[in-house]
Formats: sequence, structure tokens, C-alpha cells
Amino acid sequence: MGLPYSTIQRMFVGTVVATLLTWFFQDSYTDAAYVFIALMALVGIVWTLSEREMTFHHMGLNASGILTLLSFIGSIALFAEVSIRVWDFPITGSYLLSLFFVGSFWWTGALIQPRNN
Repeated sequence: MGLPYSTIQRMFVGTVVATLLTWFFQDSYTDAAYVFIALMALVGIVWTLSEREMTFHHMGLNASGILTLLSFIGSIALFAEVSIRVWDFPITGSYLLSLFFVGSFWWTGALIQPRNN
């Protein structure tokens, strides 16, 4: 039970909008490319983990606990580093923002899984 494809398409559209807005306001192709790459990687992580059973089955992985934890920490670090390098956020504030922002998505994803209800 993964995310509906329409939700993934909305995340792709949101990534393109965020990339275009970054390019417009920062006037830098490089910053826009960093944002595009980072947000597409986050969409890929979210999509892969929403289809975790199928993904782990095809990849031959079975220790979902540690891989989920590493993915959670990696997505927080990725979002924070993009915030620091592209938008010049302060380091502590961007990691806290990333923890709450990305963490809220992970928490919501965990709550909608049938085995947790």
C-alpha cells in the first residue's frame, strides 16, 4: 500500500515549481539545479519507502528498521543542507526546521499504514 500516483505527480509538480521559484528569486541556474536534484531525491525516497514491501522484496532487503532510520536521517540532512546552501538559512535553524518538516511527513506516513492503526 503505497502513495497514490496522483500524489507522486503533485510532488513532482511541486518540485518543478520550487525549482522555478528558486531560479527566479536567486537568479542562479546552479541553485535551481541543486534544489531540483535534492527535491527529486526526496520524492524518490518517499516514493520508494511508500512502496517499501515491494522495494525491499525486489532488492532482497529484509531489515526495514535500520534502513528506515537511515533514510529518515538522510532525508533530514539533505533538506537541511539544501536550506543552508541555497537559501542561506542558519545551520541550527535549518536542521530543526528539517527535523520538524520532514519528520511530520514520516509521522503521517507511519500513521496511515494499516499495521499501525
